[in-house]
Amino acid sequence: MGFAFAKLFVLLLLPLLSSLTLEHSAAQGFNCSSPRSCRALVGYVTVNNTDLGTIQSLFNVKNLRSILGANGLSVSTPRTHNISAQQVIKIPINCVCYNNTGTSGGAPIYEVKEGDTLYHIAAEIFSRLVTFQQITEANGIANSSLIMPGQELKIPLPCSCDDVNGEKVVHYAHIVKPESSLEEIASEFGTDEGTLSRINNITAENQLIAGEPIDVPLKACNSSIRSDSLDFPLLAANGTYVFTANGCVWCTCDAAANNSTLRCEPSQNKPSRWETCPSMQCGASDGLSLGNSTTSGCNRSTCSYAGYNNSIIFTTLVQDSTCSQTTPSNDVTRISLNWDFLCILILLCFHLFQ
Repeated sequence: MGFAFAKLFVLLLLPLLSSLTLEHSAAQGFNCSSPRSCRALVGYVTVNNTDLGTIQSLFNVKNLRSILGANGLSVSTPRTHNISAQQVIKIPINCVCYNNTGTSGGAPIYEVKEGDTLYHIAAEIFSRLVTFQQITEANGIANSSLIMPGQELKIPLPCSCDDVNGEKVVHYAHIVKPESSLEEIASEFGTDEGTLSRINNITAENQLIAGEPIDVPLKACNSSIRSDSLDFPLLAANGTYVFTANGCVWCTCDAAANNSTLRCEPSQNKPSRWETCPSMQCGASDGLSLGNSTTSGCNRSTCSYAGYNNSIIFTTLVQDSTCSQTTPSNDVTRISLNWDFLCILILLCFHLFQ
């Protein structure tokens, strides 16, 4: 009787163990070999109806406007803005690469509540963006069954800072939807199947597991940020905006309107670490202000953001052409063909009337 009960218990336990093993093998973190840190995004799937303020607190995001910008929401959107269950909210995180794996640096930190388990924290509170094994390892927990209310846990969210296909991108941790495919994900986010397969080490479609995060590279707007700037590389995906330079500068990425170039201007916000925002002009005191342009003929000069340090906001004058490019050779060819046709017609008339 005792042996039969033990056998039944093992049989019932096997599916749970296999699912946990699958979860552990499927979510090994994102490849990240870059020596630098960067700004990345994770897609948080809300479990219940909630609001932006609650999400901000959960992920320890300092400024609400960081979440608003990542989701293309108006800067006037309040913390009480309702978010429905199963809605995806993009969360900006600071990504750090270590041992060829990218994880969120420093935040979020989660305080254990009464009745919490590591599996519940990973799978339900943080919507499977991380596994309980990864939380265990990141916090040096010897026994994953022993966590105490009030205990603070680092949540190692997946991310990357690597260039993709030779271009700088914003890496986005996307939770795979049921029955979706690499083709559908690639189409949704403006990339291709080959790129998704390569950066996620996916060699077969059945390795794409619903409910697990996949690394999706979002095309970033071009910018003039200096490599010695404190916010280098400043990356923003299409349809998003970011605040930088201690909150003094507001940069938007609108690929259609600005030819995939990051457009920055003074934010009018109170700076976070300066008493007042430094000058944001190009050249002399009577020069162009950040974000403004002047045009002469086909040439346009724009005062663009180039970064900042502890006391200065860098600017640079960017030149581009406003005139549409025509192809003279096509017009010349068309005129030449018309003359050839006319000459043939005249010769034919002479031949007929001889």
